[in-house]
Amino acid sequence: MVGLLADMTAPVEANCAICGAPPFPECPHEGERLELALSQAMERWAGLNAIREWVLNHARNQIISTFNQLRAMRMETHRNYLESLPYYTLYRRFNGQPPLQPAQVHLIHSQIHQANTALQQGVDQDWRTSCMRYPEVLDYYFGLIGFEFPSERDTRILDPRFGAPKEAGTRKIRERRDSVDFREPPRERRRERRRSRGGGGTPPPAPLPPSFRR
Repeated sequence: MVGLLADMTAPVEANCAICGAPPFPECPHEGERLELALSQAMERWAGLNAIREWVLNHARNQIISTFNQLRAMRMETHRNYLESLPYYTLYRRFNGQPPLQPAQVHLIHSQIHQANTALQQGVDQDWRTSCMRYPEVLDYYFGLIGFEFPSERDTRILDPRFGAPKEAGTRKIRERRDSVDFREPPRERRRERRRSRGGGGTPPPAPLPPSFRR
């Protein structure tokens, strides 16, 4: 009997809200559903999307701007090299058909082809190098964003309100009931006395928690 009373005074732990399993050992379902709900709430939060778009746009613009600068320098180096080739000025003046010996035309064609191939390889390498810096650039712009948490003494934290506000009429009715002594009719008082003596039958069963599907 003593053990039974001790068990009745101990706090009762709730079973798993998802599958109804005992609380010990801890069931993973509640934690998994909480993580899912948190991810969905973050997707609904407009602030997260705004931060994502701001960081992404600035990072992309920075990478493209850096690549354009590198490509411009390569293009300048490429033009300077072509201008230094023998017969290149004559080659351009006659639109690729200069009055030269076949061996000389073949040479200038080969040199231009090699220069263009090296230029393309260099541009590809610059773009690859620029894209490899995305993690660093993203971290940089994320680090520029400032945020602050509300104080723990904030009324919105101490007394959070969820859902739609209650109707004013309901509050007025409750206030009147608290301030006025509502007396029940005699028939209702007699019925309550019978219930208190045990004449009202067995109490209704406690409602069961709704079933959840995974």
